[in-house]
Amino acid sequence: MSSRITLLPDHVANQIAAGEVIQRPASVVKELLENAVDAQAQTIQLIIKNAGKTLIQVIDDGMGMNSTDIRLAFERHATSKINVAEDLFALNTKGFRGEALASISAVTHATIKSRTKEFAVATELSCEGGQLGQPKKSAGVVGTSITAKNLFFNVPARRQFLKNDAIEFRHISETFTAIALAHPALRFTLKHNGQDVWMLEAGNARQRVAHIMGKKANERLVPVEEHTDVVTTEGFVLRPEHARKTRGDQYLYVNKRPIRSGYLHRAIVEAFEGLIPAEHHPAYVLFLTVPADRVDVNVHPAKTEVKFEDERAIYAIVRSAVKRALGIHQIAPTLDFEANLGYHVDLDPSHSPAPPQIHVNPDYNPFRTGNSGSGPRATARESLDFFAPPNRPPDRQSELTWEAPSLDQGASPGAGESFCLALAPHFAVASLKNGLVTVHIPRARRHILQQRTAAALHEGEPIAAQTWLFPEPIDSPSLPRWEAWVDILPRLGFQWSADGTEKTMVAGPYFLAASEAMAWFDSMLASDPGQEEEALTKAVHHWLEEWARQAPLPATADLRQILDELFACSNPWTNAQGKPIARILDGAALSAQFL
Repeated sequence: MSSRITLLPDHVANQIAAGEVIQRPASVVKELLENAVDAQAQTIQLIIKNAGKTLIQVIDDGMGMNSTDIRLAFERHATSKINVAEDLFALNTKGFRGEALASISAVTHATIKSRTKEFAVATELSCEGGQLGQPKKSAGVVGTSITAKNLFFNVPARRQFLKNDAIEFRHISETFTAIALAHPALRFTLKHNGQDVWMLEAGNARQRVAHIMGKKANERLVPVEEHTDVVTTEGFVLRPEHARKTRGDQYLYVNKRPIRSGYLHRAIVEAFEGLIPAEHHPAYVLFLTVPADRVDVNVHPAKTEVKFEDERAIYAIVRSAVKRALGIHQIAPTLDFEANLGYHVDLDPSHSPAPPQIHVNPDYNPFRTGNSGSGPRATARESLDFFAPPNRPPDRQSELTWEAPSLDQGASPGAGESFCLALAPHFAVASLKNGLVTVHIPRARRHILQQRTAAALHEGEPIAAQTWLFPEPIDSPSLPRWEAWVDILPRLGFQWSADGTEKTMVAGPYFLAASEAMAWFDSMLASDPGQEEEALTKAVHHWLEEWARQAPLPATADLRQILDELFACSNPWTNAQGKPIARILDGAALSAQFL
């Protein structure tokens, strides 16, 4: 009787294991950069072609490897980072599993070229699809160069699901900057398709943050520093006035390892309570240093999730550290109980203040017209006549036009708006510096959301999420298509929690109520995310059009936000179908109506 259970061939097992570690080009970049940091390099170069699909190369000047180490580096579970199980509780390196290079070589054409300072020549070894070649001697400097070509060449299904070059390179850039921020003393460079993208010179933490976030960020940084026995919190937060509606520039580290933690993110957001609007998100770069035996990083192959021994204490300390930093720099209100609140008035006893003088006009009569000193007064009749309609010729009443001006006129609602009113059922009117603007609200909403979703799907600009007071359970019929949408939903503002096989939606797009968001969620999961990008975008927009058409006219307080978002679009005047959204009546046209 033959056995039904057989051992998988090594190359098949390697491909399966590689699927857990290598999900996209950014995964390869992360593993190679972390290996370079562990090798004690001072300069790290990252070279990319075609968003990593064709070439990913990392060159460092670290300690290098000899010929024996190079051969073992391609083997699974071979590492120099740990030796015994107890080492897992005292990790001081980025990697420790010994799976990265084996996984990379299983799905790419990988080559390692390395040299140590003890040898005059370098050793070069290639591995294609898990098949090792023959090592050979080569000229090279001290350090290591690892090249990964043709990602997923032997897994066409995985390669097919890669996004376009812009999205994949955005993930690579985010991974690169996250690692570079954690190691400001090292020099990092990134080159894509022969062009220099990042040139990060060695410096201090503030210089590195300012370089990545922009020169203006240096003036906006608020330093955070708090030392306790449980955790040391260091880094920077941006001033509250620079918070944005989209999540970005949010970096959190534990022992210089980039992590994702919604729990600690909430602690940081709570520290900004009352300083930023509810729909805005703070920017921060925070480094938490926790004793290695009090944190577990061996949770997920990506090593972006950690478990703390005392999670609640760390939550409270991080929240307090950020809040204290904002208070020290006089951003958040604080109470100083040691301040002397007494008032001291230095009076000259020889000086006596003069009493106030009161002047009365004995000739003033309020019932007499033409009183001197009171100015001319209009009669009641004259006051009412002010509101009477002007006596305009009938032939001039029909000359009102609503032709939209060109974009170069710079006509957009600004800080100088004096009013913004709703005109049922579908319109709003607001004043501008040079006239009036009328807006078709349903079309404006559809136009804004179409551009937002297009940017979220294709340009990597996620829609802001709004946390719900009561989470919504996800119906089991939707779960079979869940995995196909798992990368798209966060970009549209959806957030969820998982308990085993059960999933619960906890947040949705900021512009939708929970019930509306779940209806949109169900409609999306009914379609195929693997279709062409244009068709996918059309399917997403279809539901939004129906929602915007049926949504009631917003309150006056929300109209200003809609106008601001509309005039931030590339073309606020007409939609994709060429229908008008906004029209302007400028000062010249207004003057013509009253001549």
